[in-house]
Amino acid sequence: MKTGAETVVARIHTDAQSILAEWHSLAERVGTVFSSRPGFVSNVVDATALACDYVEIRREDRLVALAALSKFKRGPFTLAKVVGTGLGVPLEILSDDAEASDALLRAIADQGYMLSADSMIANDLTMQRLLRHSSWNVHAPIRESVPVVELGPGQKASSIRSAKSLKRLRQYRRGATAFEFEMVTGVEHLESRWADIERVAASAVERSGRVNYLVPPHGEFAKNFLRCEARAGTLCVVGLVIDGVWSAHEVGLQTGTRMEGWLTHYDASVGKLQPGHQMIEWFADRHDELGVRWLDQGVGVNRIKTTWANTGYDVLRLSAVPSAWVMSGTMLRILYTAPQVLSSVGMAAARARPRR
Repeated sequence: MKTGAETVVARIHTDAQSILAEWHSLAERVGTVFSSRPGFVSNVVDATALACDYVEIRREDRLVALAALSKFKRGPFTLAKVVGTGLGVPLEILSDDAEASDALLRAIADQGYMLSADSMIANDLTMQRLLRHSSWNVHAPIRESVPVVELGPGQKASSIRSAKSLKRLRQYRRGATAFEFEMVTGVEHLESRWADIERVAASAVERSGRVNYLVPPHGEFAKNFLRCEARAGTLCVVGLVIDGVWSAHEVGLQTGTRMEGWLTHYDASVGKLQPGHQMIEWFADRHDELGVRWLDQGVGVNRIKTTWANTGYDVLRLSAVPSAWVMSGTMLRILYTAPQVLSSVGMAAARARPRR
């Protein structure tokens, strides 16, 4: 296919091994969140044995757009989910420019896939192009607004929180016999603390009802992914060691000047010390040292995150159906309201000819 004066080529792989280096370069150029990096996607796919398509767009043999899609059969239909859906992370589709995004979306539609994701970043270029793309009918309501702490050079926690609130956190720290922050960035250090991280996560999740991403079926993926991030120099776990015991942690992952808080857990016994606030303050006071401007609090809004946030961005719950399908609008409504019904829909709709 041609866009402007240049030819773009769409290709589909079922194994990403041959494009990992180029994928990494594309993510370095345009990625804004860790979920679009090959280390995250590859470890999710390996741990869960997902059937995946890697849809790529090339311009003059340069990789300029890529979507990693896990495939699920819904009766006669194939539902393609952006990899990372269901894992509590903001999602994006990597693309150098609008032309590359348009070509990528056309290629996915040509496969006859329905498209789904639970937390697409609203201002992601490809998401914006999808909303107006002629090949698709789209439903994408806002799921939530992700809280973000923005800090300029030289700013600290005191720049965005009151002296009274920070004094209270200091008093809590002094109330413990020993209160230390421990930063984990390397593979060996991560290994030495992994049992503690698992223990605290299990305790925190048990009382909350949330998903524990550090145990099966997610545990293998999470540990391997964090090892990859440590080797790449983008891992930053801050732990609270209280009276000699690892009692809380926040798993941070750096993308450019953004530090994303992925997993935060704390033992109930230290809840009165406000561990969530303590760890955000730690990141805020060291953001210059870490080379970050934004502390992205991730999917899952709570009072602690919103108390600190001074900006944010929306994530969307995406459902999309190729517009060429007969009854495309009806199929779209079924997809976002009652996807289980798709399995009982007749084969005729799936094989309907595109409109001319």
